[in-house]
Amino acid sequence: MSIQLFADRDPGNALIKLPISARRTVRWLPRIGDKFPDFSLDTTQGELRFRDWALGSWTHLFSHPAALTPVCTTEIASLASHDETWKRLNVKHLGISASPIEDQRLWHEHVEDIFEVDIGFPIGHDPMLTLSQLFGMIHDEEATGHAIRKSFILTPELRIAVMMEYPVHIGRSTAELIRVIEALQLVDATGAATPADWMPGDVALVPDERSETEVLRQFGALSRRIISYLRVVDPGP
Repeated sequence: MSIQLFADRDPGNALIKLPISARRTVRWLPRIGDKFPDFSLDTTQGELRFRDWALGSWTHLFSHPAALTPVCTTEIASLASHDETWKRLNVKHLGISASPIEDQRLWHEHVEDIFEVDIGFPIGHDPMLTLSQLFGMIHDEEATGHAIRKSFILTPELRIAVMMEYPVHIGRSTAELIRVIEALQLVDATGAATPADWMPGDVALVPDERSETEVLRQFGALSRRIISYLRVVDPGP
């Protein structure tokens, strides 16, 4: 069977009739495993060179539509309220918005006063939405003139580990962000996998045929084979 890889066709070689509005050309389509590009921008904490600032930490790079808006206010407050967790997990946050730095600093004062938190992470100014456009944070059918709620979780080597996208009117879950980062760090440390709905402390999956000696060394426990292709281990506290 002939497959047209570079035409708008499905695996059965049938023509896919895309509307004109869906036929877009992008400079970069972010994919899991990609090395994130370096960039500079002005932030609420001064000028920032991304690679110098982020390298060696897990990074949550996220867009938000605008300062002084309701949903964004709750998101920023929620991130700030988990400061000890971010320190424990070695996570840095960097937001990107088209809002001027002066508006963002005023907004941060409001958030800190209302929610009694300290916003210790920077949010950058992307005045022409150049970076937001490059990073796929602008979805014209959802919003014009500002970004959607997009999050990248990057490894300490600045590779994309996870991407999340939310519409403008739906706030992100900080609990889910923490869960995913903890799962990534478990996988990074052990080569394990995590099952559906995994939470820290739950059993992990052994996705390969490593020996029980190796499993015991890495997890401090022996694995259990439920069926030939499903092997679990309790990683402990």
